[in-house]
Amino acid sequence: MMKQMVLENCARKCMPKYFAKISDEQILKVKTYIEQFTAHSFGGTKTGAVLRDATSSRGKMIRPRLLLMAAAYGAGASERNERLYQLAAIVEMTHLASLIHDDVVDEAPFRRGKPSIQSKYGKSAAVYAGDFLMSRISYYLMQEGLNRAGIVLTKTVEEMCAGEIGQAMCRYRKDVTIPEYLQNIHGKTVALFMACCRIGAMEGGCSERVISLLESFGECLGYMFQMRDDLLDFSDSVLIGKSAHQDFKEGIYTLPVLIALQQPGGREALEPFMKCSAEGTLSAKDIHHMEDVVESLGGMDGAWKQIHAYQSKAEWILQELSDNDVSDQLLKLIRKLGAV
Repeated sequence: MMKQMVLENCARKCMPKYFAKISDEQILKVKTYIEQFTAHSFGGTKTGAVLRDATSSRGKMIRPRLLLMAAAYGAGASERNERLYQLAAIVEMTHLASLIHDDVVDEAPFRRGKPSIQSKYGKSAAVYAGDFLMSRISYYLMQEGLNRAGIVLTKTVEEMCAGEIGQAMCRYRKDVTIPEYLQNIHGKTVALFMACCRIGAMEGGCSERVISLLESFGECLGYMFQMRDDLLDFSDSVLIGKSAHQDFKEGIYTLPVLIALQQPGGREALEPFMKCSAEGTLSAKDIHHMEDVVESLGGMDGAWKQIHAYQSKAEWILQELSDNDVSDQLLKLIRKLGAV
C-alpha cells in the first residue's frame, strides 16, 4: 500500500514533464494574461490577498497546457497565438475560482498541503475573490471577442456547478450509485478538461472530426485524473496534503467504496462505517478497518480497472489523431496516469 501511495504522489509531481511540448515561455505568456485579467484595486484587503495567493500559486497549469496542446493539432494555431494564450489564462482562472469556492463549501483547512485560502482569510473574502474571478472571465471573453469559446466555457461552468450540487445531494446517502458518481465527477472535474480540448482545437483551426476526438480525449483524461484523485484519498496525509479518507468522513463515497458496496457482503460490511460517518463518530480505528474492507472487497482494484478502461479509449483516440510530438506526449501522460 505504501508503494502505491508514493507512486500516486510522484505522478502529480511529475505531471508537467508530460506537457513538455509547451515551453516555459508559453506558460509565462499565459501567466502574464492571468495577471492582466485579474488586476484589481483591492490591495491591502483580505480579498486582495486571496487573489494574490490564488493567482501566484505554484499549480501545475495542467488545463492551460492541455488547451495549447490541443490547439497544436490545428493548422492555424501559430496565427492565433495571442487568442490561445488569453483562453489558456481564462480556463486557469475558471479552475482557480472553482478551487476557492470548493474550499469554502468543503470548509477545507488545507489545499496542496498548505492552509487553504478560506482558512487563512475567511469565507467572505474567499467568496468575493471567487466571484470577482468569474466576473472577469465573462468580461474578457466578451471584450476580446472570444464568443465561440465563451459559449463552451459558460456551459462548462454550469456543468461544474451541477456536479457540485449533485455531489452535495449524494452526501451520506447509502444508496448512491456509480452512475450518479460518474455524473457528479463529470461536472466537477471532467467537463473542464473537455472544454480545454474543445476550445484549443476550435481556436487552433482543427476539423470538426479532430475537435470531437480531442474533446473525447479530454473526457477520458478527466475521468482518469479524478479517479486517481479518489484513490489518493486512501493515501497517507503526509503524501497528499490533507487528512486521509476525508471524502468518506464527509459522506462523499468515491469509486473504490461504491465498487466495494456492490460486492456480496459489501453493504453489510460498510454500512456501519457509513452510519458512523453520518453521525460524526468515525474513529481512526474505524477508518483503518474501513480501508481494509474496501481493499479486501476489490474496491481499489475495481477503480484501477475503470481507469485502465478510459486509458484504452484514450490510446485509441490518439491513434486516430495525427502521429506527432503532441500525441507522443499525451500518450506518455495517460500511461503514467494508468500506472499502478
